[in-house]
This record gives sequence, C-alpha cells and structure tokens, in this order.
Amino acid sequence: MDFSIKDQGDEKQIALSGTFTFADNKKFKQMMAAINDKYIKTVALDFAAVEFIDSGALGMLLLFRDECLSKHITVSLRAAQGQVDKIFKIAKFDQLFSVHGEK
Repeated sequence: MDFSIKDQGDEKQIALSGTFTFADNKKFKQMMAAINDKYIKTVALDFAAVEFIDSGALGMLLLFRDECLSKHITVSLRAAQGQVDKIFKIAKFDQLFSVHGEK
C-alpha cells in the first residue's frame, strides 16, 4: 500500500493505492501519525486505487476509526471498488463509517 495526504481546510484526504494488507502495518502507523493535527475535523480515506484489502487491513481501519473518534474526528471511506467494496459491504463498514461511492 502507498498513500498520499492532502489537506483541504479542516479535512485530511488520504488517497491509498495498491494492496492493503496486514504487512502494511508500518505504513499504516505513518498514516495514523497524520491525524495528530489538532485542526482536523474529518478524514476522508480514498480507496479508488486500492485493488485488494485483507482482514488485517480491516482491523487496522477499525483502529484508525477508534483513534479518530477519540479525537472527535469523523472518518469517511470513499470510492471503494470491486473486491474492496464487496469486503466493506460484507464487513458492514457502512454501519461504522460514512461510506461514499465517489471521491
């Protein structure tokens, strides 16, 4: 997994790409560090370029959500497609996150 971060006012937009698996936990920790900005109110995770996600990555997303909630930051998942979208639906992530089909 690779990611890039863009600030849009009080929102951080994090675009992920490639495959997102438990093996990406080091990069995931770097991504988590990006939410330490006290001015952030929302984080949008863009999955448009993510081709595959495993259960370990789902767990990391739940940790990310918990960390954001502890800082009163809302998290949305955007533009998931194919296998990633199916996994989010099976895992009922729409009940835990704000899920959007578009960027």
